[in-house]
Amino acid sequence: MKPTQYTEKVKEHFKNPKNVGEIKDADGVGMVGNPLCGDMMQMSIKVSEDGRLEDIKFKTYGCGSAIATSSMITEMAKGMTLEEALKITRKDVADELEGLPPIKMHCSNLAADALHAAIQDYLQHKERGEIGPRAKAEGAFNYDVIVIGGGPAGLTAAIQIASRGLSVVVFEGKSWGGVLSTLYPNKKILNFPGLPENTLGRDFVTSLLKQARDLGVELKNEFVNEVSTDKVVKTAMGEYHARAVIIATGTLPLACGISGETEFSDGDKGVYYYVTYPEKFMGKRVLVYGNGEQALESAQALENIADKLTFAYKEKNLVGSDKAIKTVKRSDRIKLLANTELVKIEGTDTVEKVVLHDLGEDEDFELVVDKVVLAVGMKPNTEIYSKLGIELDDRGFVKVDKDQRTNLEGIYAAGDLTTDLQLLVVAISQGAAAAHRVSEYVQKQKGF
Repeated sequence: MKPTQYTEKVKEHFKNPKNVGEIKDADGVGMVGNPLCGDMMQMSIKVSEDGRLEDIKFKTYGCGSAIATSSMITEMAKGMTLEEALKITRKDVADELEGLPPIKMHCSNLAADALHAAIQDYLQHKERGEIGPRAKAEGAFNYDVIVIGGGPAGLTAAIQIASRGLSVVVFEGKSWGGVLSTLYPNKKILNFPGLPENTLGRDFVTSLLKQARDLGVELKNEFVNEVSTDKVVKTAMGEYHARAVIIATGTLPLACGISGETEFSDGDKGVYYYVTYPEKFMGKRVLVYGNGEQALESAQALENIADKLTFAYKEKNLVGSDKAIKTVKRSDRIKLLANTELVKIEGTDTVEKVVLHDLGEDEDFELVVDKVVLAVGMKPNTEIYSKLGIELDDRGFVKVDKDQRTNLEGIYAAGDLTTDLQLLVVAISQGAAAAHRVSEYVQKQKGF
């Protein structure tokens, strides 16, 4: 098979996928992904009383083979016993599809992994008595602690809590690792004392996830929609009750609020806030707009990838570390436009050009581009807590005391959503501090 050739069976399952969607009252949910290619798969299952897969549904974000493998495995496994379904391998799925392109075998055929994760999720719930005749009574606790956010602060907190023998789950609706995965997956971590030289962002995240799994931390790729003061966390898949909650949802990119931004930031049409996958910018004409570390990082990431790279910022001077500024200024592949404001992004189906305003000359001019990176800063990700009554400071950060407590009993916060000091070592430290105090709080509740 050619490196990029798809079989007719793959094409059929891609064009007409079976069992798409999610089971709202699922017995088990599994989600897996590949941080390099961006494929993400979620499987939800319903198990019959005799231990067979009664229903399976999937939601997949990815390429044709990712969708096809998800569709195929749901057809293969439906009606099987759990033992039979756990024996399905990636190769079995590829064989049923009459083959996959070699370059897609490793990054897209994750469907078996997602199904296995859903089954393991079901088995864990069953073991805790949360499924079947021993299902928990109303008001009982699913976990000792729920952590919302799978970045460095949240994962560190979960690891520390699990090491103390408490049950803990982490909910992450997007990418495990937070900004380390979205902004800096291929960047060396330089500001963390004692970390081995040449450690990349994605390697650090992989290490955290492995340690969490080894300690029995439950990891759920689910968006949290609501949190209540009685520590009930709601997702699309159900409700979860804990003795304590740690909020560690980090930050989100700031929007510019300019014409064309919303239109072209949806569906990979040319507007981005991160340079997570540099290959998307290969050979393209790119504008990076903003100032500070985020913008400097974006420009450096694209320096040798974009065909033409323009870096525009409103200020007269670049802001950031001396090293990053010198690197950008010395590059003959980056065109700098100081004292320049982005006014509008235009195009038909995708980005075709931008309108910029020269603040010195007080005049507009156009620039033909294929991609725009808006790197104007980050804001605390606190929107889902608006009804909770949690106190924020005047900049929108969650207020915490020295022990990471919020103003609400049993609810703690850690990481970037609590401080503008956006350093990995700070997030890790806060996660560990929150875990220590939460563990004390929970053990006191349990009478220890």
